Amino acid sequence: MTLPPQPVPSEPYRVVPIHKHRELMDQCIALINAEWPRSYTARLWSLESSKETLPTSFVLTTSVKNETIVLAHAKLSPIPADRDAVFVESVVVARERRGQGIGRLLMQEVENHCFKHLHLKKIYLSTIDQEAFYAKLGYKLCSAINIFGSRPTFNKSTKKIWMSKCAGS
Repeated sequence: MTLPPQPVPSEPYRVVPIHKHRELMDQCIALINAEWPRSYTARLWSLESSKETLPTSFVLTTSVKNETIVLAHAKLSPIPADRDAVFVESVVVARERRGQGIGRLLMQEVENHCFKHLHLKKIYLSTIDQEAFYAKLGYKLCSAINIFGSRPTFNKSTKKIWMSKCAGS
């Protein structure tokens, strides 16, 4: 994989919903699959489900020489058992751009969308190895949640660490 060019300071980062920028889907699929390999079709289907409500996929981009480059992605999914909450999944930043504040910027935009646009009360996420990163953003450890069904039964079968953040915190 070739490294994307470094951003030009006069060209800021943008966080945009993928459903309004379908031309970025291939780049987004390549970014996600670099971290968690899956079929192109499965990734495309997931990204094509993005909409104004939920689920929504966001990409963080920059412009280099009039070309838009995808640097990060996050998907927001509904939680059937809790209509006032959202599950943030598949957060990924291009490997060569980690540690540069891109993940923090993406998560700030995700939180703004969830709390101010969708008027949700809580954000949940799970991680295997990024607990310190999310803790710096104000996320607290919490019990596992059921992100699939309508019953609030907890999923404790994984090694994932579950975290949450409430609106206003």
